[in-house]
Amino acid sequence: MALQPKRRRTLIRVHFIALIGLLLLTPQAMAQAPAGGQAPAEAEQAADPFTVPEGATAEELMKFIANAKQNRGRTMETVTKAATAAVAGAEAIRKLKDVPERLQVAAIREEIAALSFLSQMNPAMKVKMSNLMKELEKSDNPTLARLGKMEAFKSKIASAARGTEAEQKAIIGEFKKMVGDKGIDRESYTLGSNLARSLSGNAELAASFYDQLADMMLASQDEAIKSRAENARGAARRMRLMGNEMEITGTTTTGEEFDWASYRGKTVLVDFWASWCGPCRAEVPNMKEQLALYGGQGFAIVGINLDNTLDACDKYVAQENLDWPNLFSMKDGEQGWNNPLVQYYGVSGIPTAILVDKEGKVVSLRARGQELNRLLKQLLGEPQGQVEAAAK
Repeated sequence: MALQPKRRRTLIRVHFIALIGLLLLTPQAMAQAPAGGQAPAEAEQAADPFTVPEGATAEELMKFIANAKQNRGRTMETVTKAATAAVAGAEAIRKLKDVPERLQVAAIREEIAALSFLSQMNPAMKVKMSNLMKELEKSDNPTLARLGKMEAFKSKIASAARGTEAEQKAIIGEFKKMVGDKGIDRESYTLGSNLARSLSGNAELAASFYDQLADMMLASQDEAIKSRAENARGAARRMRLMGNEMEITGTTTTGEEFDWASYRGKTVLVDFWASWCGPCRAEVPNMKEQLALYGGQGFAIVGINLDNTLDACDKYVAQENLDWPNLFSMKDGEQGWNNPLVQYYGVSGIPTAILVDKEGKVVSLRARGQELNRLLKQLLGEPQGQVEAAAK
């Protein structure tokens, strides 16, 4: 899909910021230079951090990549130079013989991250990325071949939301084949979770895949993955809410049992949120405005809070003068992402805003911003409240 110039510039800026984040988070970027004197390759690198040192070993080339990233600066020009240097350094490592597998994998990951950024602006880099994926998939080294398949699969996940149901099912089949008899590991779990989220536009297919993913997770040898299987099962439950009733139980921040039955006959926004969540806070003004506009017509809001402490929730509620109930578990170990309703519905990102109609049936799993406004007008008609009365 062609992008308008303004949207394209925005996309490039997003990838620019994302690359900076990747550069900061990789272990190599945090490595410190040795206190002693520099080796010849390191001396050359210090003179020009973006020129690959000649005759360098794999270890020295990894240090070169780390150094190039440390000198990335804050402009598009310098970050592009750093990314280009990372690609060149990784290519140099792949040309060497007898490189330990861990360094090969580390170098390839650096190359993929840099190419992902550069390909947004340079079509030649997109071709280079494609060629690298093909080379990896054909590798005689099982680890590198699997890495290539994993990375190539990421691009399919990105396009899954726009595919037909047949295409989406084919991607699911490819994922299951990729996991195979070895079972799901942390990397394939991440891919599976991303794929499930990308299928959310097809709620029933997404629910079915979440259930399959949960079964794979339960069979995993990794206890951390196994422990999250019920969350995947909950996500399947959430995907099947459309057109069905939603169950809500718990206690409010004031310690009272929440009476969900009393909301029957109202149109209710169920908002999973936390005070530390920027997008959640950004949506609050619109929620308050819609409540002022449609409150007299039966619109109500119920919050499910994911803060780790009641104090954090209460402070934000008071600060923003939020006058709707918020559920918060007082039991040990049930705060934050361990909130029972978060687990039950497999919520893995916030804000998650679910709209329930007067009959108690879910009509939207993404009721935020203009989509919330559109749905309220569709369900309740023209607002009878005053915009001026909306609390900002």
